[in-house]
Amino acid sequence: MKILLACGGGMSSSILAENLVKEAKKNGNDFFEMEATGTEQVSLKMQQDEWDALLLAPQVSFRKAHLQQEADKYNIPLIPIEGILYTPMGIPALYQLIVETVGE
Repeated sequence: MKILLACGGGMSSSILAENLVKEAKKNGNDFFEMEATGTEQVSLKMQQDEWDALLLAPQVSFRKAHLQQEADKYNIPLIPIEGILYTPMGIPALYQLIVETVGE
C-alpha cells in the first residue's frame, strides 16, 4: 500500500508518516509506504508515481476541493485526517481508517 500525505511541508507530517509505517509493521503489513509532500507538489507526485490513497493533513484542509480533483483524476480516495488522529495517540485509529478505506 502506497500513501501520499499532503501537508504544509512541515516536520509533523514526516513524523506522522514514520509512525504510520511503524504501526503498519506492528500490524504485519510490511508493504506500507508513505511519503509526505507539500500540497503544491501533489499534482507532480501523482503524475510521477502510483498511489493507493491521498491523505490530507488537518492544517491544509482548506485545499480539500483542489486535492479532491487530483485524487479523482487517478481514481484514488482522498482521506481527510481529523485533528484528533493527527497525534501520536491517534496513529492506530488513523492506520485502521486507511486500511478500511483502501483495503490491504
